[in-house]
Amino acid sequence: MVHLVNALPKDKYQVTLFTIFKEGINKKLLHPVINHFYWFSKVFRGYSVLQKIIPASFLANRLKVNDYDIVVAYLEHVPTRILSGITNPKVKKIAWLHTKATPELLSRTFRTFEETKNAYQSFNQIVCVSQEVKNSLLHIFPQLENKTLVIENTIDFSFIQQKAQEMSFNIEFDSKTLNIVSIGRLIEVKGYERLIQIVKRIASSTDINFKLYIIGDGELASKLNATIKKENLENYVQLLGFKENPYPYLAKADLYVCSSFTEGYNSAIIEALALEIPVLTTDCPGMNEILENGKFGKIVPNATEDLYEG
Repeated sequence: MVHLVNALPKDKYQVTLFTIFKEGINKKLLHPVINHFYWFSKVFRGYSVLQKIIPASFLANRLKVNDYDIVVAYLEHVPTRILSGITNPKVKKIAWLHTKATPELLSRTFRTFEETKNAYQSFNQIVCVSQEVKNSLLHIFPQLENKTLVIENTIDFSFIQQKAQEMSFNIEFDSKTLNIVSIGRLIEVKGYERLIQIVKRIASSTDINFKLYIIGDGELASKLNATIKKENLENYVQLLGFKENPYPYLAKADLYVCSSFTEGYNSAIIEALALEIPVLTTDCPGMNEILENGKFGKIVPNATEDLYEG
C-alpha cells in the first residue's frame, strides 16, 4: 500500500492515509505529502470485537469520509466493514482482497454472513490481488462479477535493489553452503513447522551442505526455536527474527523457499525475482500468475512430501 500511494501522481491525487493504530514500521516510508492520521496509538485486546458491536455507519461517520471522492479499504476485515457503512452515493468505495476467500474468513469481523454479503455489495469496485483470489470471491458471491478486477501488489523494484545494497547484513553466508532464505510471519499458515521437519529429513538423509535462514517474527517463534533445539538442527536452521530491511539477506541467498499452506499474493517471491534469486514454492493462490506456471520458479504440490522432493 505504501508503494502504491507513493507512486500515485502528486499533481493528480491528494492522498490521506487512515490507520486504526499508529503502529507500523512502513509509515516512515510514506511520501511527505501524504496525510496520515489514526484513532489509537497502540493495538489493544478486543478491538475487533468492539468494532463488530458498533454499527459500521457510526464508525464511517467518525472518519468524515464524505469529504473524499474515493475511499479504499485496503485490507479485508475491519477496514472493509468500517467503509461499508458509507451511504453517500457521491463517494466511490473500493475494497481490496489479499487472500483466498472463504465465507468464514470474510465474515470474521462481521456480525453475520448476511452483513458480510451486504457490505461487499455496497462497494463500487472490489480489487483482488490475483486471479485465484478473484475466483474464490466469485465462488461465494457470483453477483459481484461486474464489480471485481485483479490488480497485483505494487512492487517498487528500484527500492528493493537499493535496499539490498545497504550494510545491514550482519551474518556471513558460507560460499560453500547452499544458503536458503524464507521470509514471513511465524504463523501456522506459513508452513514453517513442516519446513523445519523437511530440513531434518534432508540433513539426515543426504550430504547436501545447506542452511535455512527464516526472517520474520510471530506467535510460533518460541515453538519453532524449541523444535530446532530438540531436533539438534542449530547448524541447519536459524531464525533471524524481524528485519526492517530483509533485502541484503535475500540478495545473498542461493534459493528462496515459500512453504505456505495458502497465500493471496506473495510479495516476497516477487522481491526474490527482482534480486534474481531462484524460487521454490508450494502451489498457493497467485503462484502460477507470479511464476507463469513454473517458467520463473519451481512450483510443487502443496503437500509436505512434494515440498521435500522440491
